[in-house]
Amino acid sequence: MKIKDLGERALIKQITEVLGESASANGFVGIGDDAALTTCNKEAWLVTSKDMLVEGVHFLLPAMTPADLGYKALAVNISDIAAMGGVPRHAYVALALPKETGVEFILEFYRGMGPLAAELGTTISGGDTVSSPGPLMISITVQGEVDRQKALLRSGASPGDILCTTGPLGASAAGLALLLNRELDCPEKLRSQALNAHFRPVPRVREADFLAHSGAVTAAMDISDGLLEDLGEISQASGCGVLLEEDKIPVHPAAQQIAPLAQSLAAEWALNGGEDYELLLAVQSRRFASLSREYESRFGVPLMPIGKVVGEKGLWMVTKEGKRVKLTIKGFQHF
Repeated sequence: MKIKDLGERALIKQITEVLGESASANGFVGIGDDAALTTCNKEAWLVTSKDMLVEGVHFLLPAMTPADLGYKALAVNISDIAAMGGVPRHAYVALALPKETGVEFILEFYRGMGPLAAELGTTISGGDTVSSPGPLMISITVQGEVDRQKALLRSGASPGDILCTTGPLGASAAGLALLLNRELDCPEKLRSQALNAHFRPVPRVREADFLAHSGAVTAAMDISDGLLEDLGEISQASGCGVLLEEDKIPVHPAAQQIAPLAQSLAAEWALNGGEDYELLLAVQSRRFASLSREYESRFGVPLMPIGKVVGEKGLWMVTKEGKRVKLTIKGFQHF
């Protein structure tokens, strides 16, 4: 069997089975969540995230500047730390570089990374560089910490919990559409907004820290592979189902305006586009209203409810016409 026939989720499951106890020794959470939780001290877990980005698969050159690439490479890793309720402390950057890569490209890559690291109190503490026959590959490890009683996992959702996001979805997919079709006639301000969403997502570290300490969030992850794909992860980890309401899906204005130009559906981008890096949350229903009010008072936007957790397994949606339909996941697949 080939990897393309098995799929990433099934492959990870088989790797975990092969490793047995080695996959979770001395750890609270190992393979399968946004990041691993391992022993740090009596008060906190060490949170570790690792991502690899490959040219032509995860980013396009020269469409993306090296500074934007450096920013995004760090941001998507920090977002995984945020999804666990953690605070990022250290990052380690490994680059596999074609020999013809310009020195200025590499320095600009790190210049793009620096301000984000400084803003979030994250130190670039080391890494590695090796030669690659091509393409360019980036591997980043980020470590942080989270209070032992406050870690957010994918596995805690229960029927009745409210599902919500920290922001609208689909803008990154709109930016990608503009990159893939540069002939789209799009106003410059709108183009800039969509491309910025794609190139420079904002890791919700401060928001996640607040949410983790609220005690109201039962499950969480960041939206990287698409809303439906990531809802499927929470559903599987929690042993529950999901019921969405179509008219509540928060579609970003940039997606609403650019999708018709690309002959696409904005709602499809919101559901399956991915790379929004907003947080996806399950919240205790009795505490949702008060949590959303306090969240808005702190961060200027409310939590955006999209549905609820149900006992019946699977992903379902109540359409605008009131029909209940089963959903098919179409988010990003690595293989």
